[in-house]
Amino acid sequence: MCLYFNKLPLEVFIRKWNQETTPDDQAVVITEKQRVFRLNQAAQDLGIKPGNSMDTAYTLSDKVVGIERNEDKEISTLSHLAQWAYQFTPNVSIRAPDCLLLDITGCTNLFKGLDALVDKVNQSIQQLGYQPIIATNVTPLSAMLTAQALRKGRTIHEMNSNDVMITEAFVRKTISHIPVRYLHTDEKIINSLHQMGVHSVNYLLTLPTSGLLRRFGIYFVDYLERLLGVKSDPQKLISPTAKFHHDITFLSDVSNLESLTFPINRLLGELSNFLFARQLHINHFTWHLSHRNHGKKSFSIYLANLENNVRIFLTLTRLKLDQIDDVKEIDNIALSVNRFFPARATPGDLFQSIAHQGGYVRPADKGIQLLNMFRVRLGPDRCFGLSEANDHRPEKAWKLEPSAGLSKEPSALTPTTTPSTILVDGQDNQPRPAFLLATPKALNETDGEPCLSGKLTILKGPERIDYGWWDQALDKPLTRDYYIARQEDGCLYWVFKYVATGRWFLHGIFS
Repeated sequence: MCLYFNKLPLEVFIRKWNQETTPDDQAVVITEKQRVFRLNQAAQDLGIKPGNSMDTAYTLSDKVVGIERNEDKEISTLSHLAQWAYQFTPNVSIRAPDCLLLDITGCTNLFKGLDALVDKVNQSIQQLGYQPIIATNVTPLSAMLTAQALRKGRTIHEMNSNDVMITEAFVRKTISHIPVRYLHTDEKIINSLHQMGVHSVNYLLTLPTSGLLRRFGIYFVDYLERLLGVKSDPQKLISPTAKFHHDITFLSDVSNLESLTFPINRLLGELSNFLFARQLHINHFTWHLSHRNHGKKSFSIYLANLENNVRIFLTLTRLKLDQIDDVKEIDNIALSVNRFFPARATPGDLFQSIAHQGGYVRPADKGIQLLNMFRVRLGPDRCFGLSEANDHRPEKAWKLEPSAGLSKEPSALTPTTTPSTILVDGQDNQPRPAFLLATPKALNETDGEPCLSGKLTILKGPERIDYGWWDQALDKPLTRDYYIARQEDGCLYWVFKYVATGRWFLHGIFS
């Protein structure tokens, strides 16, 4: 299948992004070397034609919008559309500057036939704002030739045989009516064929191969053999690694960021559809606001967990936009994502969908939403979680994780059993207090026993920790014996004694 984007130089600037706004209402021309290269219907209605100078265009109408062709933008858009097409087949190749080739050999049954697949592709691509010409044929080159020879719409040629001779005969039949000017070959060869009176592919294919080889060379004959399927024509396929970058260009400058809601929602919808089709989730996406006369302004949205939810994406984006006050005007907005994760289904109860329809949100989801808002307003480095560190010393047994979210399992640092229960039941484990002092506090002693507003009663211990000699001063004691001690009012403390000096310190307090 070939998708021929004959209007791509125009559509990269004026593709339809809002159902209430029709790009054809404004006359737009794409220029190349000060000449009209592509134009929309409104410009054609004014009498402007391809090849006209801009002076001629402005003479016909002073409301014409002229935009210089951007080939880099066209290639970037074509690459994005190739990623989009990956949902239909894993075998997608780019034929610059305006074609995508999809190998759909093994995909027709999945989509219930070739006609249904073409309908699905056509419907999906038009939702993105593009109107390519679609054609199918047996070989890549014949599909591309068929598409580029069409003025609009689509054509379907289907054959189920793998026989080379049948394939060649089928291709000959389907492309025989096409003029030779559409062949992908040197312009000199096309002119020579016209001088010989050869104007259609049908007449060209009746000429002997030996004569074509002598007159036009091996490369032209090789092209014809790959076109007919006589010789294999392997394609360079796109990488399966997911990438997303899409943008919307405005014909007039936008100075009020609040008016970006519609295009932002459009781009987020495209991202969500892309993620759904590829079964992916994300935790980070980036917006780019740019203007032809100013520098680019970029900002990122960091999520507390993996998501594919347009409503959440839009809410967080609007919160971030409210903080931006240094952008005067823009003429382009782009959305990009570079890192993706496999989507994981979240288990739910039987009535989960009904509960969500009624506006019910699980407590865990509410916590995630709150954390997302904090991260957007305060910055991702201001919100963090805790996790264990590979160190036996209590003060170094934990670490901060800026990217941690509420969706993770509860940390092992959170005690699940109280020391009093452990002591009563006589269980043999080593509980840890929920609160540690940043710096251990030296305790007074009475007859070698620790005191804190009175004498402490030792309930459990010792637990010896002897660790970290490599990052401590040589004269600093290392070996500690930890105890659980109780105060007269019943409070439980975690205290230790340096074995080398016999000094007592308070290190933690149990809840």
